[in-house]
Amino acid sequence: HLTGDIHAITAANNLLAAQIEARMFHEATQSDKALYSRLVPKDKGTRKFSAIQLRRLTKLGINKVDPDSLTEDEIRNFVRLDIDPSTITWQRVMDTNDRFLRKIRVGLSDTEKGHERDCQFDITVASEIMAVLALTTGYTDFRARLGQMVVASSKQGVPITADDLGASGALMVLLKDAIHPNLMQTLEGTPVFVHAGP
Repeated sequence: HLTGDIHAITAANNLLAAQIEARMFHEATQSDKALYSRLVPKDKGTRKFSAIQLRRLTKLGINKVDPDSLTEDEIRNFVRLDIDPSTITWQRVMDTNDRFLRKIRVGLSDTEKGHERDCQFDITVASEIMAVLALTTGYTDFRARLGQMVVASSKQGVPITADDLGASGALMVLLKDAIHPNLMQTLEGTPVFVHAGP
């Protein structure tokens, strides 16, 4: 298990994979209004956009901060990522080279309502999150880099990021300790820092 960094990356990577599947499922089974109510729920009768949602609105060219002021078209653009399943580049990972998971089919349960697709498992150290962890300079930079990871494209060819999915905050929670270097020792007893994917 070494430092635990690889386990944190596995959990974060697979959380993002699950988020992609869940978003496609909900977009395929719910109306724009229902999706909007889930993404921007009323709290004591009022709605409020989170910081990550405001970034998405800016990306879409919508310069509004009041959730109740969006038009039907703006709501549709906000809630629908319209992911093209054939463009998904984000795979699940595990820290074992299990050749029988190199190609799998997900969504076979009756509760997934026919939303099946082929995907695969990669080894954890191949996750883009591993590269982001190794390159980051601090928490703010880490969160920004995680949010910019492209996971797929929309059916219109627009890149979909972890921030579009609203996932970068949850990823940071799982990775908050992995950013710290780990003091270990070699077999000879020499102190050494081990970080990211050793």
